[in-house]
Amino acid sequence: MSPGATFERVYLTLKEELGSGRFRPGEQLEPAVLSEELNSSITPVRDALHRLVGERLVQAPRNDGFRAPLLTEAALRDLYAWNLQLLLMACRSGRNTPAKTQDVIDVSAAGGDAAQLALAANRLFAGIASLSPSAEHQRAIGALSDRLRAVRQAEPALFANAAEELGALESAFIQVDLPGLRRLLSAYHRARARRVSALLDLLQPLP
Repeated sequence: MSPGATFERVYLTLKEELGSGRFRPGEQLEPAVLSEELNSSITPVRDALHRLVGERLVQAPRNDGFRAPLLTEAALRDLYAWNLQLLLMACRSGRNTPAKTQDVIDVSAAGGDAAQLALAANRLFAGIASLSPSAEHQRAIGALSDRLRAVRQAEPALFANAAEELGALESAFIQVDLPGLRRLLSAYHRARARRVSALLDLLQPLP
């Protein structure tokens, strides 16, 4: 396998594992250990971790090694608030029809599975992002979804109606009910901002 192909495989695998919640918040990511797990030399692993630091999916405090992100309550509230602002901006962008309706996961297909609901939320928000004609706007929402994926997997444990919330959002999106979509997005994010402490407890940070 070429060095470029190895790097891409390692990068995508680590990104998936971070999003799926394999690593606890604050857990050290040792390149030597990861290289053995990923059947790779250490260089592609380090390069992938540096790229993930740039994407804010990995932290490198004081350049002293790598770790899974350690969120504070203030930081998580900020992420939710920024995500809401970006999505509302997309709704107000002036495009009258979604560009990627066909790409949205049917929320009902996720059932009650937390991991599938998190993926459904990410895909749904990508669809809402497509209301904006700006590729930069769409990429910003995608990057936030990557950062929030592990948190979204924890949400169903606190919000028994998580699937219903996403179903209502999806319905408003597909029907291009933009006023309704904005109202539902605001309620969705406000509810989560109020429970950030409990959400962080569910993520089981390292002591």
